[in-house]
Amino acid sequence: MIHNVHAVTLWSRRSREADKVVGLFTREMGRVTARATSAARSTAKFAALTEPFVESEIALYLVPGRGWGKIVGGRILSTFPALRTQVSRSTAAAWICEVVYRLTPEEQESPEKFDLLRASLMALAASPNHGMIRLAFAVRFLAAAGFGMQNREPWIDLQRNHPEWAAGLIETPLESLGHQEWQDPTITAVEHLAGSIVTDHLNRPLHVNRFRQLSGIEI
Repeated sequence: MIHNVHAVTLWSRRSREADKVVGLFTREMGRVTARATSAARSTAKFAALTEPFVESEIALYLVPGRGWGKIVGGRILSTFPALRTQVSRSTAAAWICEVVYRLTPEEQESPEKFDLLRASLMALAASPNHGMIRLAFAVRFLAAAGFGMQNREPWIDLQRNHPEWAAGLIETPLESLGHQEWQDPTITAVEHLAGSIVTDHLNRPLHVNRFRQLSGIEI
């Protein structure tokens, strides 16, 4: 069965001689994995839309519950080119994409998470700072995934000491947060809390965090 989906590519890897396997997050079907035949060739018609962070409309052959799908058509909507011009920016985008991939079940529709993912990539591509964007993404995504931090002490402290910041992390447009830098121990504590909640729900560390440790990149 062919499904027409609005998708963001979370990751891709080469498979066989010239194929690619990609992780997609779609508005209509949630997270899915698909094969793109011959997409590893630079001249292949699907090569560009299988790159990470690309937003596209995709024709996907997939039988729900039967494993990987196959990309049979598509067109690019946005490549977010600014995400590829700065290592720290692309690393922040990779962190967001990996969190979505690792903490989202397969084939479970979640338009709220899709819209958050897309808005986060748009904000990272357009804003000079990405620390608050990444933190706001984490706060909102964890709440949507049922791993909210509302009853944890660092969040309660933030609400008590800086209620406008707590409200901003939940409600302020992400691109606006990209023009702000909040430096305070309560914000640092919430950052650590968000990171620990993500880690607690993984069966192995995030790949992007290993890269950060080896390269010394701060996001």
